[in-house]
Amino acid sequence: MMPLSLDDAFARAGQLAMLGWLALILLPRWRGVSAALAGWIIPALLSLGYAVLIAVHWHDAKGGFSSLDSVAALFASKPLLLAGWVHYLAFDLFLGNWILRRSQAEAIPHWLMLPVLLMTFLFGPFGFIAYLLLEACFRLAREDRIARLQARLPAWLPDLELEPRLTAAAFAMFALAVPTLFAWLIDIRQFQGVDTWIKPLKFEISVAFYLLTLALFLPLASERFRASWAGRYIVWPVIVPIVLEVLYIAWRASRVEASHYNSDSALGAWLYTLMGIGAVMFTVAPGFLAYGLARRDAAPMPEVVRWSLVVGLALTCVFGLLSGALLGSSPTGHYVGTQPALHPTIPFFGWSLTIGDLRIAHFLGLHALQIIPAIGVLLWLATRQSRAGLVALGTVSAAYAAVTTAALVAALQARPLLGFS
Repeated sequence: MMPLSLDDAFARAGQLAMLGWLALILLPRWRGVSAALAGWIIPALLSLGYAVLIAVHWHDAKGGFSSLDSVAALFASKPLLLAGWVHYLAFDLFLGNWILRRSQAEAIPHWLMLPVLLMTFLFGPFGFIAYLLLEACFRLAREDRIARLQARLPAWLPDLELEPRLTAAAFAMFALAVPTLFAWLIDIRQFQGVDTWIKPLKFEISVAFYLLTLALFLPLASERFRASWAGRYIVWPVIVPIVLEVLYIAWRASRVEASHYNSDSALGAWLYTLMGIGAVMFTVAPGFLAYGLARRDAAPMPEVVRWSLVVGLALTCVFGLLSGALLGSSPTGHYVGTQPALHPTIPFFGWSLTIGDLRIAHFLGLHALQIIPAIGVLLWLATRQSRAGLVALGTVSAAYAAVTTAALVAALQARPLLGFS
């Protein structure tokens, strides 16, 4: 029998590992098959192959582990490079099995584990971190940790509730912003003149506050509304597309590629279309919640505060959808007009100071659900009178809508900011 060549051994090891990963994905619980294959049988076989390669070829190895150059010299040997690859296959598969078994013990749905397993297969430690983050979110949502945290806050704050799943997703976005911030600080690459990691960082922070706001407002609606299809819509149909969109933007940023307006390939255009569908899904949700809080069975609160919530959520739904539709259909992207060679912008936000920019109205629209309620609370604290407060709220809300409309019209006319410059 002819011995295997190194290339044949590489192919066989890959096929063996793939068998284990397919068992984890397709047969997560079936009669313990995947637990046996991915948990010890295939890792043991790969480890045996690794041991043989090391035993046969280590004696003439050059290099070592004392420096990066030494490691590079070590893996210049093709047999030891194969040993390193088999080492990777064995331990990543073992880790994937550990992650899956732990997720089952935590009762995490298998469909949520599929992208985590894929990340572990492709980028082992990245998948491990993703799983730890997912598990932390589920524990946060299930173990009343939010309630225990609220109990330690000042006396008036525990009266406010937070929807646990939306809160956990918001904390996940804040957590993702940490490595993105470090990537921004150390990565000098730019896309179209802007640091490549700025965009995902902005989206992670914005989405975190968006989800946290919904988590704060949803418990103010009645139990009957929350049990209805409109109330249930505000949780998973919001979390899933918005988190996937942020992850997609971060992935494109890591490759210094466009996430929006990417039609360089059929895949890019298809994924951009899916982003648009997802954006509609999570932008509609504030409109449903506005209806829930306008109902008579919503939690008792000052009328000024109630209507500030309703108006803020409604403005986010209307202006978010309108500006989003214009952004998605714009043939020139978010800029309108001829972009000059020297193009001054507002720091961090990147909004143009010389030509039209549709993102300004989009920002104002999406954050109305935070700005208008904050103004409503301040008006209530200042007036303590429903009539005067409602008049002031109506005036402020109309002015906010007018400013957002002005920003949108100015952008369409290729004028910067609100069109005054």
